[in-house]
Amino acid sequence: MLLRTALEQIPGIDTTGIPDVHIQGVSYDSRACREGHLFVAMKGEKADGACFVKQAAIRGAAAVAAEHPVAPAENFVAFTVPDARKFLADISRIFHQDPASKLKLVAVTGTNGKTTTTYLIDSIFRRTGLRSCLGGTIAMKTAAGSIQSRHTTPESPDLMQFLHLAATEGCTHGSLEVSSHALVFKRVFGMKFRVGVFMNLTRDHLDFHRDIENYYSAKRLLFSPENRNNLESAVINTDDPYGKKLKDYFDGSVLSFGFNPEADIHVLDYKTRADGTDLILATPMGEAVFETGLIGRHNVYNVMAATGAALCLQIDLEEIRDGIESMQGVPGRFERVDAGQDFTVIVDYAHTPDALENLLTLAAQLPHEKILTVFGCGGDRDKSKRPIMGSIAVDKSDLSIVTSDNPRSENPLDIIKDIETGMHEGTGIYRIVPDRREAIELAVGTAGKGDIVVIAGKGHEDYQIVGGSRNPFDDRQVARESLSKLLKEDG
Repeated sequence: MLLRTALEQIPGIDTTGIPDVHIQGVSYDSRACREGHLFVAMKGEKADGACFVKQAAIRGAAAVAAEHPVAPAENFVAFTVPDARKFLADISRIFHQDPASKLKLVAVTGTNGKTTTTYLIDSIFRRTGLRSCLGGTIAMKTAAGSIQSRHTTPESPDLMQFLHLAATEGCTHGSLEVSSHALVFKRVFGMKFRVGVFMNLTRDHLDFHRDIENYYSAKRLLFSPENRNNLESAVINTDDPYGKKLKDYFDGSVLSFGFNPEADIHVLDYKTRADGTDLILATPMGEAVFETGLIGRHNVYNVMAATGAALCLQIDLEEIRDGIESMQGVPGRFERVDAGQDFTVIVDYAHTPDALENLLTLAAQLPHEKILTVFGCGGDRDKSKRPIMGSIAVDKSDLSIVTSDNPRSENPLDIIKDIETGMHEGTGIYRIVPDRREAIELAVGTAGKGDIVVIAGKGHEDYQIVGGSRNPFDDRQVARESLSKLLKEDG
């Protein structure tokens, strides 16, 4: 692609003096630069990309864009841009021929429920016979296969490359998780979505957003003209107070959902089973009856959100029902680990106060003797939620085992101390076991017939981040190994 031709499509870029240079790719990481790439030097949370221009040039960069002047060299041209992140989104979209505009994409944002809702939407698309792509916390999937995801929402060049591949493979539809970080960092700036879904807003990421109002403002960007996502419709949870605000703010077609009978999509009846949920929804297209394999009230919201998104794309209720009923679960979301034991083991991604409370409330609704909970909190993240989660766990569990999650650069014992400050007033008992494997083994070894062991926080993740290392660790695998060892000893 001729660089000047691409730049002429982006407002606010001065192309004066830029020679005819062809670019073969777009990079934001100097280590990923290749011959002929355009390197966009962004200022990150930990480092400024402008410090790595030399490395990008050594790797073959043909051009460099930065917010401040960079001295050009023999082997590359340099130019300034007013906003490097916004520019990265624009140039990536143009370089990959605006793949989002060729797809009917649904963007799902909110604190909890994004992953399950995107999986439900994807299941509806596929059951309807549509070729669909899916992107989010667990994986990036096209019609032909999938790769593991490293971010809930990738940086814009990676996202555009993924969508270009999906379109090339014949995908016509897709569902994507859109995180608050992605919106603030402009990863989806200017990207076309047909439908935007707002799930909820509860306490999370306050280490980054500082307070809940800033967090809401970040989520609202998806529905704002300034982000240029050009939503045709919005599907909004109006049981959530921030959802109500968003409904009034959004200047477009809205389908509201919730338990409140005033919502466009609302619950007429539901019943949680040990292996799923039966529910009846009122919708603008009539009543819809579901027998889903997803368990609990929080999943009723996920079903309503997916139903609303599909209705916005003119999919009929019978096809929506078939798609929702055909999806039995999501990796690491209320996932059972069964090795033939006489108690239940559940692994779940719940890592926020609201998600942990929903998880333990759901566990309490199932037949059980005692509830044993293994959990921790991530390092280098919102510290204020730690005592809150400690309080929830000790109140809703017969035994809470506090352990390490992904401590990152923090001392795991310091994180545990923060959690413990919220546990002293609780009704249950708790133990401190910093080693996560030992904590899981203790829970499994302590559980009796009819008990429920809940292992919360990491869900589908197959690693644990300690310091700068990403070590193999999968709660499900460790639980299975612990169960096998226990059953062998008993047998």
